[in-house]
Amino acid sequence: MMFRDCIGQEEVASRLIAAHGEGRVAHAQLFLGPEGSGNLSVALAYAQFLFCPNKTETDSCGVCPTCQKVSSLQYADLFFSFPIINKGPSNNPSVSDDYLADFRAAVLGHPYMDCDYWFSEMGSDGRQGIFSVREALSIIRKVSMKGFESPLKIMVIWMAELIKVDTANKLLKVLEEPPENTLFFLVANQADQILPTVMSRVQVMRVNRLSDEVIAQHLLIRGVAAERAQAIAHYSAGNWWRAQSMADDEDDGTDTAELFQNWMRACYTRSMAEITAWINTLSEWTREEQKQFMLYALEQVRQNIVLNYAGPGLTRLNEGEAEFSKKFSRFINDLNAEDLMSELGRAHMDISRNVNSKMVLMDLSLKVHRMLRRTLQ
Repeated sequence: MMFRDCIGQEEVASRLIAAHGEGRVAHAQLFLGPEGSGNLSVALAYAQFLFCPNKTETDSCGVCPTCQKVSSLQYADLFFSFPIINKGPSNNPSVSDDYLADFRAAVLGHPYMDCDYWFSEMGSDGRQGIFSVREALSIIRKVSMKGFESPLKIMVIWMAELIKVDTANKLLKVLEEPPENTLFFLVANQADQILPTVMSRVQVMRVNRLSDEVIAQHLLIRGVAAERAQAIAHYSAGNWWRAQSMADDEDDGTDTAELFQNWMRACYTRSMAEITAWINTLSEWTREEQKQFMLYALEQVRQNIVLNYAGPGLTRLNEGEAEFSKKFSRFINDLNAEDLMSELGRAHMDISRNVNSKMVLMDLSLKVHRMLRRTLQ
């Protein structure tokens, strides 16, 4: 992976290259960015840049034996840790190495993949992957070894927000004082789910959400028609993984918008028949699609707040959304906006944790009904 392969992240690449040139490469860095932003790709590109003996001022060379090995994720001093489903006995749980070949194949085929895709590749059956205490001990063992092909060693820890307290406690010392010539690259999507003890030991490199223009441009390169590319870019909300999935599935996001608008009307009137129909429809979607719906709903609440207090000039609404918001926006106000976003975020988290979706959606709908009825005097 080279920086040139990380779409829309030229500014981040420039900052990383500058830090290297100035001798300011932190020993533990967190590549923090929303799903589909390419934070894993950026971390891998930086690793290749640092390992490359023939690097240029803007990127790794991409052709030397070292770059070839790193780009295939086969370099001996590049290590990986990621959440896994345990397939061993309780007294000998699995570690990342047990899934390393599958992980390499998944990343090489889908470098912008999310954790749901990875869990499905492992055959998780709805279970969430974990970092076990044994995984922490495996990480410590790997970084304690002498470099094999290079003096430098890099440990990439993907989805670091899934590291729990007992595992983190084993890692804190090595994160704070790693062996000589050892770097930790943590990759995560949600800062608020990372343990404070871990967060305090890393330097944060923020990887920004991709713009609609960047996503539309790369969809055009893939052969997507211009109008459809614009629609997908809008509804994917900066998530290149989601945009690719929509393009492959012939989905342009309009179903999501219509479903959201019908749901809001049903919640306001407390039409249980319509709410139940909405729940039945959404419960047939995949967990990833349900999560994306919650993120879309969150964004619509934010946009309606902007519409109320700053006017349409600063909103990110397409024609259909803007027409709906002419009437809907007055129901989003200081009395309920924060609670609405909190409940949508909680539903997103519950769905991520594989809580029964119908229970989550019914509970959420009843709460949304009460919140929409809060009006300013």
